[in-house]
Amino acid sequence: MGKNSMENVVKEVASYHFHVPKGWINDPNGIIYFENKYRIFFQYNPYETYWNNISIGVAESDDLLKFENFKVALAPTKDVNGIFSGSVTRDNDGLHLIFTKHVENMFLRRESISKSFSQDAVNFHTDFKEIVDEKTLPEFDSENFRDPFIYREDGVNYLFIASKDKEEDLGKVIVLKSDNLNDFKYAFEIGPLEVFGEMIECPAVGKLGDEYVLIYSCITQRKDGKTAHLNGYLILDMDLENSNYSILKHGVIDNAIDFYAPQLFATKDNELGMISWLNSYDYDPIEHKYDLPTCGIYSYPRILEIENGELIQKPYKEILKRVKKQYHYCEKEFPVKSMLKIQANGEFKIEFKGSENVEPVELLFYKSKLYLKFNDIVSESIKSFSDELTLLILLDYTSFEVFINLGKETLSRRVFFGSDSISIKITNPENIKNMIIAELEI
Repeated sequence: MGKNSMENVVKEVASYHFHVPKGWINDPNGIIYFENKYRIFFQYNPYETYWNNISIGVAESDDLLKFENFKVALAPTKDVNGIFSGSVTRDNDGLHLIFTKHVENMFLRRESISKSFSQDAVNFHTDFKEIVDEKTLPEFDSENFRDPFIYREDGVNYLFIASKDKEEDLGKVIVLKSDNLNDFKYAFEIGPLEVFGEMIECPAVGKLGDEYVLIYSCITQRKDGKTAHLNGYLILDMDLENSNYSILKHGVIDNAIDFYAPQLFATKDNELGMISWLNSYDYDPIEHKYDLPTCGIYSYPRILEIENGELIQKPYKEILKRVKKQYHYCEKEFPVKSMLKIQANGEFKIEFKGSENVEPVELLFYKSKLYLKFNDIVSESIKSFSDELTLLILLDYTSFEVFINLGKETLSRRVFFGSDSISIKITNPENIKNMIIAELEI
């Protein structure tokens, strides 16, 4: 598609999904409610829309819908090539970022864990001293050792770190613990497990009732030999104090190609929240194809619950406060910034069309499966559903998030509408029992 045909196309990246004014983002590195504001940390290249010069950025928000005060919290140096993924925790004196210290040259690639500190959640200081390295662990794999997630329980800090078992060629999570955020000691390992793929990435842990949720991403090989980036969750019966666990349930968080590196956090109401990078390493970014000004957005925050032994995902409730008006669909265009609730009792196909210069987004319910198609890439639900189907869809300029049957499954894709408004075309409209449009004012 030539640029001339795109001259009149709206090129906004997002209205209420996290993105930066300029540059590149990938993995979220923690969200924390601190001094009456949410602080979000993220992998960041402030200079260009490509993965390079990776720092940790920080921004703030009142409601996780609009963000401001974007800054670099921690940047690489001549001796440290990358400030890679990590997480954040609060102590009595301020915030601590725990991150992957990446050093690479022609002779060496080495990853270890370091920590930095800030009293104001903006200006972080570090000497890049390693808090986890060869001295800490019995078997330290410096090439496959990253993405520390900090979790605190009963005054003890637990560090969950992505790693790999070289003998079994499978991912595993190494768990360490410390009373003071400095002197971490080896506790136990989760895995190696086949569901962790050849390398696990971005593990994160939270607790719902008496059970723990471990979410993760992983790198694996598809049947055609190509690399795939997937995501999943474990529900665990875990005794951290005594270093043991059992797996109660394994599942996929989101079965679409664009959901990667999710991170857990506590909302200001102490709910278990989740946010994820909404992009993919497995094809060229949509921002480059459509010449957009920044690259990368995050999913809209989700609240996690356990229901009948399975993980349920629901949109963070703040978005409901931004509903401008709602009405039954009546074959007219409606704004891109909208939520849709669809109830169906049979097979259907809906085409969502923005600018005439871009292809539509297709949502198809066929033979008990839901399919989401854009740019010739098709994502499908894992579960089979009866003819009775309820969908909640969050729309934004370059994203399409579907919550199926009250969050029992989700499909999330990067799309491109290129317009402020959308029209839809329905095949088998008699099977759509109800469709509500809720326009958002953000």
